[in-house]
Amino acid sequence: MGGYHYNLGALFAERAVLAADAPALRYPGGDIAHARLLRDAEAHAALLLRQGLGRGDVIAIAHNKAAASYALMLGALRLGIPYVAIDTASPAARNAHILRISGARALFVDEEAHGPAMRELADSAGIPALMLAEEAPAPTAAERAAQQEAMAAVDGACIAYIMFTSGSTGLPKGVAVTHQNVLHFIEWGRQRFGIGQGDVFANLSPMYFDNSVFDFYVGLFNGAALAPVHRSLLTAPAALIAHVARMGCTIWFSVPSLLIYVTTMKALTAAALPAIRCIIFGGEGYPKTELVKLHRMYGGQATLVNVYGPTECTCICSAHDITEADFADMAGLPTLGRLNPNFDHLVLDEDGQPAAQGELCLIGPNVAAGYFNDPDRTAGAFVTLTEPARFMKRMYRTGDLVRQEGGRLHFVGRKDNQVKHMGYRIELEEVEHGLARLPGVVQAAVVYHRSNAAYGKLIGFVAGSATAEEAALRRQLAQHLPDYMIPSRIIPVDHLPKSPNGKVDRQHLAALLAEQAV
Repeated sequence: MGGYHYNLGALFAERAVLAADAPALRYPGGDIAHARLLRDAEAHAALLLRQGLGRGDVIAIAHNKAAASYALMLGALRLGIPYVAIDTASPAARNAHILRISGARALFVDEEAHGPAMRELADSAGIPALMLAEEAPAPTAAERAAQQEAMAAVDGACIAYIMFTSGSTGLPKGVAVTHQNVLHFIEWGRQRFGIGQGDVFANLSPMYFDNSVFDFYVGLFNGAALAPVHRSLLTAPAALIAHVARMGCTIWFSVPSLLIYVTTMKALTAAALPAIRCIIFGGEGYPKTELVKLHRMYGGQATLVNVYGPTECTCICSAHDITEADFADMAGLPTLGRLNPNFDHLVLDEDGQPAAQGELCLIGPNVAAGYFNDPDRTAGAFVTLTEPARFMKRMYRTGDLVRQEGGRLHFVGRKDNQVKHMGYRIELEEVEHGLARLPGVVQAAVVYHRSNAAYGKLIGFVAGSATAEEAALRRQLAQHLPDYMIPSRIIPVDHLPKSPNGKVDRQHLAALLAEQAV
C-alpha cells in the first residue's frame, strides 16, 4: 500500500495516485475520480494559504456534503489546519459556542441557501464567511512549492479535526483528534473490512457526527468511494434505500436507529441492496429483538458488524461480527466484542480498582489529544498513567459501564445513566432492554424524572407498530425485571425524538416531562 507516512495529507496524495481513475465521490449527476479530488484538495489548500491561514489555525465548514467541502477538508489536512464541521440546522447559540471554543479563523459554506444564516453567525464571531465555489482556481507553481513545504512540516501530533459532542453541562465539547490517531484508524479499517478500490461507502452520517469519520477516512484514504447522502433523504426511507442501491454501495455504516427505521417502514428488504457486503452499526445499542430481523434479511449476503467507540478514541475501538450464535439469548444487546489491535484498556470499579465489571477506560495511540481549548474538562476525562506497565500512556475514561466475559466486552450502561431508586442502583439501559423485548415494541427509552430533591420515578417511552396498553406493558415487563425496575409510567409514542446525529434524544424526553409535570 505504499511507504510510511506521518501525516494525512501525504497519505491521501499517495493513495489518490494509486486509485487515480477510480471514483472518490459518487453523486447522482456523476463521479469525481481520486485524481480529480486530489487536484481539488491542492486547489483548496492554496485557497487557505491565500487567506493567510497556516498550521494550527482552525477553520469551520458548514458542511452539507458538497464536493468542495470534502476537497476543503483534504486541503486543510495538507497544511495542518484543523477543521470543524458545523451543523447548519443547529441553534445559532450552539454554533456560536463551537466557533468560540474552536477559535475558528474562517467559516466556509457549501450551500447558498445557508449563506445568510452562516454569514450572520460568522459576523457574530468576528470572522469571515466564505462561499465555496464548485471549482477553486488551480495553484500557481509558487503556491504548489509553498504547499509542499507546509505539508512537510505537519507532524503526527498535529490536530487533524475537532469533533464537537454533547456535554453533560449542556455545552458541547470539541474532541481534538490528531493525524497519528487517524493514521492508525485508517490502517485498522483497511485490514478489518478489506477496504479497497471498488468499495463504495454510503456516507449516511452528517459530517459533524463522529460516525462520518469512518466513511471519510477509511473510505477515501484506502482508494474507495463515498456516496454522500443528503440529510433530506434520511426522512424518506424508500428514496434513501433506492439511492444507496443506485450508487452501488458496498458498505453501510449508521446508528441502529436508522436501520430500525428503514426496516420498520419496509423500505429495507432482502433484495433492496444487492451490492452491500458489510452492514456496520454503532453509536447506540441495537436490541437483539430488532437486530434479528436485519440478520434474517442480510446475514447470508453481508457481514453484520456491531462496533463501539467514543469520539475521544477515534470513532471505533471494537468490532464484533454478528452470527446466529448471538441470538441464542434474545435478551439485551449483542456483545461489543474484543478491542481492536493497538488498544489497551482497564475496567475499573467505583474505587478505581480493576474489576470484571465497571467503567471502561481506553488506552493507546487512538486516544485523542483532549478537549480543544478546554483544559478543565480534559483533565477530568483524560489521564496520563504512571504505573510502570503503562508509564506515561494516555487513558480516556469513557463513562461506559461494561462487563468482561471470555475476553469480550458487554455494554451494561452509562455512569451518567445510573440512578439510585428506592435504594437500588439501576442502569436505565437495563430497563430499556426489558421494554424492547415486549411484543410490538420497536424502540424504548427510559428517563429518571425527579419531581423533588427526595423523590424520583422511572418513566418509560415505547414506540412500535402495535404496542399494548400501559397496564398490559407493565404486566409483561414484570416477567423480565424486578418490581423496583418497573417504570411508574410507560408512555406509548408514535416515534422517539432523535438528536441531529440520529440517536434517541433523552434530554428532549426529560424536558417534555418537566413541562408536563408528570
